[in-house]
Amino acid sequence: MLHLVRNNSPYTAILLFLLTLTLHLQALTHAVLPHAEASQFFYGWLLHGLSYIFGKSAFAYTLFSVLLLFVQALIINRLAIRHRLFMHQHYLPAFCFIVLSSLNPALSVFGAPLICNFLLLGVMHLLLASRNHQNANKQIFNLGFLIMPAALLEFPAVVFVLYAFVALLIIRPFSFREWMVMLLGLVMPLYILVVILFCTDKLQLLHLWPELGVSLPRQLKPAEYYLGVAGGLIVWLCICVYNMQSQLPKAPIFIRRSWIVVTLLLFFSLIAACFTAPSVQGGWMICLPALSLILAQAFSHERNKKVNRISFYFVLALVIFAQIFLPL
Repeated sequence: MLHLVRNNSPYTAILLFLLTLTLHLQALTHAVLPHAEASQFFYGWLLHGLSYIFGKSAFAYTLFSVLLLFVQALIINRLAIRHRLFMHQHYLPAFCFIVLSSLNPALSVFGAPLICNFLLLGVMHLLLASRNHQNANKQIFNLGFLIMPAALLEFPAVVFVLYAFVALLIIRPFSFREWMVMLLGLVMPLYILVVILFCTDKLQLLHLWPELGVSLPRQLKPAEYYLGVAGGLIVWLCICVYNMQSQLPKAPIFIRRSWIVVTLLLFFSLIAACFTAPSVQGGWMICLPALSLILAQAFSHERNKKVNRISFYFVLALVIFAQIFLPL
């Protein structure tokens, strides 16, 4: 079965679409209507616009979310191919993203973190693309311009402002001018929003925007589900670290720097997810793009195909386990 996702055939995308619908079937049958918190006024405007299309149908919103997850999986796969993160072209990152999003029903709910992921994928693309340009002012400005809307959708995403500066320092030589360009890109969306709020006499909404919380499960019920999934992800991650240690030292320097940028994105995503308010739907979804790229390394060992097969069947067993014990 592994060879079905290790090739770059367009028929694989169809199989992945069917896999997405299958793995999220329980989420579709237990659909949840999205809502915006008081601090998420920007996201609330988006929900208000979508209400004219979906009304108050929880199933329609959940189906739309599942379709967006599939689109994000394809975008992640395209980024991996375009920036040569792997030696061969395949659908492994897309497969990992679909699997990860199916491990918990909260990751299938339409929410602000799902929209933030599209912006973060754009940020990662611009960062990796900037390494090929001597004058990357346009890419760097757009980089900042994408981060601030993510922070407006979900306040903890403001931590990606620091991520952008650190990642830019890794991917490119330090340039004070480029940092000022990115700072201008960061300020511009906020300036536009302030002007809109001022003109509509809603400037007081900005006081509601900063909101932090601790998005960790208070009770591990059912315990077998949380312990099993956590243990499975740890084993999966250990296999990835083993494969990366054996292959990345031989990779070109720009590929190694790209993986550092991806790993940093996962680190900052974990921070943003941890400090998301518990009432926010699907807060941990923001970690999936970077995590799926890293976990895809478990199936990409070039010399030991047996390790790839064992890893793949282990992940399938993890998926079956999660589907059986899903907390609904």
